[in-house]
Amino acid sequence: MAEQRVSYRYAKALFETSCEEKCEEVVYNDFMIISKILTFVPELVSIARKPLVSPFRKKRLYQEVFSEKISETTLKFILFLVDKERDYLLKDIIAQYQKLYFAYKNLLPVEIYFPRDFEDSLKHKIIHKLEEITGKKVIPKFIIDPKILGGFKVKIEDWVFDATLKNKLLSLYKELVSNVKVEQN
Repeated sequence: MAEQRVSYRYAKALFETSCEEKCEEVVYNDFMIISKILTFVPELVSIARKPLVSPFRKKRLYQEVFSEKISETTLKFILFLVDKERDYLLKDIIAQYQKLYFAYKNLLPVEIYFPRDFEDSLKHKIIHKLEEITGKKVIPKFIIDPKILGGFKVKIEDWVFDATLKNKLLSLYKELVSNVKVEQN
């Protein structure tokens, strides 16, 4: 919990600075690149957590890996994290920065699950309805999940709207079972 607060503070400070310098989108794009690299090279994350690796070696490693892929502002921030011995929080800071960026740009990331790929017109209708309800620009991520069987499911952060056939059948089953129990008493 304390790490989350610290990550938020660093992300907020970077976000405010990048907004002043009009480079918040550049930093966001840099963080998306870094995020992909950290996913495919988990050794970078483990090195950040090792106190035996000197800050000088960590900085040199980060410069070699990121210098040609990200902006100088973002690279300086990562090197600053090494100086403060907080580079192990980089993934959390990226997540916090992304939330701040989305709120600032009025964007809403949404996961939409389908049992199979549907036509674009249905996808656009769902996106349009979500934008209408939330008042935000929806960034959809369509996921094919064959376990759904029919219908769809929408996930926005911790909130889930489940309009799947499986969920409807489960609700019907629970209702029938509860009615049977009431009648037996």
